[in-house]
This record gives sequence, structure tokens and C-alpha cells, in this order.
Amino acid sequence: MKTRMIIALLAALTLCGCTAAPQNGVSPTKTDGESSAIESVAESEDAAPASSEAPEESSEEEEKEPPTRDVGAVDPNAITFDDGDMHSGHQMGEGGDEADIELSIAELDGDKKLKVHVLRDDPAADFGVPKIVFNLPKMMDKARIGDIAHISVDFTCVGNELWHNDDGTESLVVGNFYGALMGNLASEKGKDADGNITQNTWATHLEFKHEDWEFPEHTWRIETDVPGNKIPANGYAANDDGTTLVIMRWPQKNDADFYIDNITFYDKDGNSIPMLAAGAEEQAAE
Repeated sequence: MKTRMIIALLAALTLCGCTAAPQNGVSPTKTDGESSAIESVAESEDAAPASSEAPEESSEEEEKEPPTRDVGAVDPNAITFDDGDMHSGHQMGEGGDEADIELSIAELDGDKKLKVHVLRDDPAADFGVPKIVFNLPKMMDKARIGDIAHISVDFTCVGNELWHNDDGTESLVVGNFYGALMGNLASEKGKDADGNITQNTWATHLEFKHEDWEFPEHTWRIETDVPGNKIPANGYAANDDGTTLVIMRWPQKNDADFYIDNITFYDKDGNSIPMLAAGAEEQAAE
């Protein structure tokens, strides 16, 4: 009896050894979940009908709308040039880097503006610096000139010739519109008893940088506080015949006209300063 039990036990141990995993590694296994997931993917691929259409290509970028000339409300006291008068606008005297210009009242879709066309003698040279001067005593009551704390001007730039890109392509665009608003603050410098300057004669109110490399026309409203708000000596002097607003555009390569419109002056409280009617200052002097 014992002999039979020993033989049976040895047979069982031999059978277990034959089915055991090898000692030098682990047999790869798959869980039921992994198996069902793989089978599901395979089944879905087999079941998916073949598409008869090619995948849609991404549509090209929609064309941009050209910029509008409407840059905001026009103040009732703005100089709009609708009366056909230049309101003292003229070219600064020669002798520096000033470019010769042609000034005229021109219409853009029925809206009158002061047109600035820059001239050049050498077609291969860049266009120089146009400098347009407005005499403030001819534009407003001289007693109010000292109240100027903020200036706003609308500019419409129009490209006249093709811009030649470095890659050989050409496009009719505005290009750069860089420049400054500045002016004569007083005829003479003012000093106090200690020799400190109380009144400067010139100040740059704002240097601006705008550009458009997509469209042949663009309108910008450019406005700034007069530095006199922060530096009293850089404010305008009241009752001074030598005060001006000067508009400059820095040199550029392409031929582009710019139009000036809606010149507006504000006091420190944000109220617009009334302008004189065209020729009113000359009539008062007579």
C-alpha cells in the first residue's frame, strides 16, 4: 500500500514539472481586456466602409477686409478742410532735410482733405522728409493756445507705385508711415529769476510708427498729449504769434501720398477748442 502511494506521488510530481514555466524567462501573456480591445479595433477597421471621398484640405485663409477710413467720431470743432481752405498749412522753409511738397485740397469719395504729395529729383533716391506747418494763431483764439493739452489728427495714406520686394515680387501697398507731431511752443525761451527754463520754444509731442504691407490705402487717427502736461516748459504759450503745429513724415522708399484731416485740439479737461473760420484771423487784423 505504501509502495503504491509513493509511486503515485512521484508520477504527480513528474507531471507538474513538465507543465511548469521555463526558468529563463516569462511567457508573454495578454489579459482578457487587452485581447478584447485589440479585437474590437480590428473589428471596427474591418467594419468601417471605405470612404469614397478624399479628406478635405484645409481651406485657404480668408481674404482680409480692407481697412476703413472711419476711425471714430469727428468733433464739431475739428478742422475738416470741407470749406476748401488749407487753414494756414504750408511747407516749412527750405535749408534742411525738408522735401519739396505739393499741398492741395483733394477729395476722397467726396470728403475733402489736405493732400500732401512729396516730390523728389532723383528717381533712385528715397523720398525726403515732408514738413507741414500750421500757424496756431490763424486757427484759434490766441488766448486759447496756452490751453492746448491734447492733439488729434487723422491721416489717410495712399500708395502710388508698386513696392518691390526682395524676392522679386511687387505689391501696391502703403508701406511705412513713420513721423512725428511737434511744434513751436513760443517765440522765445522763458526763464525765471534763477535762470531755470520756464518756456521752451520747440517740442516733439509724439513720434509715431504705422505701416501696412497688405493694402494700398490705410487711415490712422494719431493723437497725443502735449508734453506740457508733464513738463510745463514744453507747453504752448498763450498769445504768442510764433506758435505752430508741425507734421513730419520720415523718409521712405515708395511713393505714397498722405491726406490730413480732422485736426482737433483739446484742453486739459478734454473739451475741444473752437477753431476760427477760414480767413477770420486775417479779417480781424484788417
